Amino acid sequence: MQCHTKYFISAPGKSKTLGQFNNIMNQKKSSLLFDFNKKPVFALGSAPGASPPPGKKEDWEVITINGSQASLEKLGLETTPTATIFNTSLIKTKYNVNVAARKVLRGCRTENLVVLSGSTSFRKKLHVIFRLLMLNYRYKTLSILSTSDRISIMEDILRMKLPEREQQPSNGIFTVLLALHLGAERVLMSGFSLSKQGHAYNNLNFKRAHTTGDLLTLRRAVEVGLPIFTNDEEFSKESGIPLIENV
Repeated sequence: MQCHTKYFISAPGKSKTLGQFNNIMNQKKSSLLFDFNKKPVFALGSAPGASPPPGKKEDWEVITINGSQASLEKLGLETTPTATIFNTSLIKTKYNVNVAARKVLRGCRTENLVVLSGSTSFRKKLHVIFRLLMLNYRYKTLSILSTSDRISIMEDILRMKLPEREQQPSNGIFTVLLALHLGAERVLMSGFSLSKQGHAYNNLNFKRAHTTGDLLTLRRAVEVGLPIFTNDEEFSKESGIPLIENV
């Protein structure tokens, strides 16, 4: 992937109003440094087989998770993401999957970077900034979310107490819920799977984790009527998330 140096500014969209969502939940004010201001959001996961959003690409804000940003160019989305979510392990551990992600992310940039970490201390933030500097990964704003922040956001959006850690959703599904927390009008998921192995940007065929937690969370999202959709028929069938063409 060739990373781009221009920042992307989204044009105003003309997507369908989803006023019902406002009646579903009383959303807490976000502590993050940006929001989606009632615009449609394209959430790109790391699984193989992603497809671009329908209509004009500039009508969509883009949010990516870990190394999924590397797939944007193949989808014809030659843009800097509006937001990117990193697990802190991605920028520091020597696991093969994280090394592969860093390889494709080196020299890239995002508008707003959110790093998920067990700590939000000043020392931790300095450590994260140093690691990002070594990666030559650039951003306009940097936020660090603790584990408790992450859980609070998901419980607020889903209106439920999360189960034990073993059945909690992946960071990919958290990214979708975070987009709603940040004011997305609706979220279109692509590059997500409960069955496909591996990542679109490497050939390690890494086993997909958190599938039970992901399925339980997605079923809850459908149950409470969250404005989440997909353009992947296979993922729609296995998760229950409706196809955007049927909306």
